[in-house]
Amino acid sequence: MRYRLVMLLLVSVALIAAASPALAYQEAPMLAEKVEAGELPPVEERLPKNPMVIEPWHEIGQYGGTWYRQSGASDWSHMRMKMYGHSPVRLIDDGLDVAPNWVERWETSDDFSIWTFHIREGIRWSDGEPFTSADFMFWWDDMVLNEEHSDPVPDMLAVGGQPAEMSAPDDYTIVMEFTEPTPLLVYLLATGPNAGIYARLIVPKHYLIDFHPDYSDEYDDMEVLEEKQEWWINVETPVLTEWMPVQHDVGDRLVLERNPFFYAVDSEGNQLPYIDRVNNEYMEDSEVILLRWMEGQADMQLRPYAELSDFSMLIDNQEHGDYRVVFWDSGSGTGPMLYWNWNHPDDQKRELYRMPEFRQALSHAINREQIRDMAWFGLGDLTTGTFSPKSGEFHRTEEGQQLFQEWNTAYLYDVERAEQLLDEIGVVDQNGDGWRQYPNGDELRLRIDFNAETGTIDIQTNEMVQSDWQDIGIRTELNPMDGSALNVLTQTAEFDIHNSWEVGNGPNFWIPPHWIVPHDLSRWAPLYGSWYQQEQAGTAHDEDDRDPRDRTPPRERPADDDPVRKLQNLYDQARVEEDETVRDQLAMELVRIHIDDGPFFIGTVQDYPRAVVVRNHFHNVPEPEDLTLGGFVNPWQVVYPAMTNPAQYWMSEQ
Repeated sequence: MRYRLVMLLLVSVALIAAASPALAYQEAPMLAEKVEAGELPPVEERLPKNPMVIEPWHEIGQYGGTWYRQSGASDWSHMRMKMYGHSPVRLIDDGLDVAPNWVERWETSDDFSIWTFHIREGIRWSDGEPFTSADFMFWWDDMVLNEEHSDPVPDMLAVGGQPAEMSAPDDYTIVMEFTEPTPLLVYLLATGPNAGIYARLIVPKHYLIDFHPDYSDEYDDMEVLEEKQEWWINVETPVLTEWMPVQHDVGDRLVLERNPFFYAVDSEGNQLPYIDRVNNEYMEDSEVILLRWMEGQADMQLRPYAELSDFSMLIDNQEHGDYRVVFWDSGSGTGPMLYWNWNHPDDQKRELYRMPEFRQALSHAINREQIRDMAWFGLGDLTTGTFSPKSGEFHRTEEGQQLFQEWNTAYLYDVERAEQLLDEIGVVDQNGDGWRQYPNGDELRLRIDFNAETGTIDIQTNEMVQSDWQDIGIRTELNPMDGSALNVLTQTAEFDIHNSWEVGNGPNFWIPPHWIVPHDLSRWAPLYGSWYQQEQAGTAHDEDDRDPRDRTPPRERPADDDPVRKLQNLYDQARVEEDETVRDQLAMELVRIHIDDGPFFIGTVQDYPRAVVVRNHFHNVPEPEDLTLGGFVNPWQVVYPAMTNPAQYWMSEQ
């Protein structure tokens, strides 16, 4: 089944629609005052010819208010996840479809190799300057293709080792030409550029060009430009997002104010957003954030997450704090998870970690029921560790449903089976000290590397996994580390067993399958994933004369018979396959490798609920029944809560 190519996307409640030219536009009082004072042009001149229309979830809102929230991310990524304004297209229906954003329509060639995107004419940056195709071409030609700039060619914009050919025939048209079919492109574009989380895609050329060494005699390198380009750091950087930055106190506060040039209106022609300001306060201590919630000092909070162990306190304090608790589905495929280093620098340990029997034994040894009772009050499903159970490939056919269940339950708790597998591969206690050794008799010791500042549930999970593994005779150490030091281990592929957040990804298996197919340096086969990433960019064979760990970035080509290479080959096929049925079959083949040669990562509890704390004066936050899949919070590719359109949230007087 091919994607729907939209010239005009018809939508219903909570979806985005093309604007009716008959609408009479209204604006927030704070902007009307500026128009009256001659500080802003009229609202009709600030909106594009065809504004995007966002239908409110429950009711037309009222203007005003400051949204107070706390953030546990010093890079403000949690706030950036609330705004979809920089993305050309956006996911809707919990990721099941794609709709226009600053691109109002698009077409593609019959073989999906040439894509033409049409920008809404008349969109302006937050400083009032026109937004055109030149802002995309400047990013592509002068930043991405300039080796001195740090922005790489995004994986979504390259195929077969060749970046796309980009052109802009006029101010409102962008053409992307690929050497092979790219049927997944529109979905990838909807997940990638969300406010700078994954890919930038557009920049304000009129502002950044003054800091570019090719256009200014004042600068010799990209250092200043790269400082200026990040709007959540430099509040002078123009944006397309719903709210624009006006104050940034490093490590303390980020304040945003409504963007007077935001290109969307509600169904009655009121320019969005409804809320005037967003006040983000950085707090490292999650317990302090929880206290703020219970005291009614946060208006609507999704990230950082409340753990289920906090639910009873949150619910008991609803009346006192004047808030309610809404539960959206997490969409998680693993819950707290761990993975082995497939490219471990120690030869003996690398060989052991590549034995499926060893990894299966460690998975069988984990008492997930205990973890679920401790962390999630018995909610969620026990899992070996899979992609999100909401992925469409698992639901379209009976084969997909059966295969998912097999994957999900393949290596659950079975201590007897765990010990049997270890015995079969010679990982036994050879010296009578009560601990199992390598088959050659050397001491075997596992180390779980994790960020010392990770959440309580992850720490407790690590402790229970350590206990379970030691119960079957495997020495296991916990190694809490500073986050920056852990990143070094990850980027040099020197970690042992990594505790990470979790596996999720979008409802489409291929957009992209970060954890399922190693294709960058940050996951379970880091050197092989890095090689694949460089192969797509056409630079994998640079520095072939150097040791894999001495290359920049470190990388190594997997052998043809390695499971990783088989996974990468299937991904290569799926990326250019036009037929959805065939892509689904490729996904099933990929899952089969994860079952037969895996697990490559260990999950615990999947699709548990996520709490959203909402003050009673805060409106238009969707209920679970409003959402197509009940929510799909955790995978960042799905961009929550931006998908719920925070621009239409509104606040009544307190």
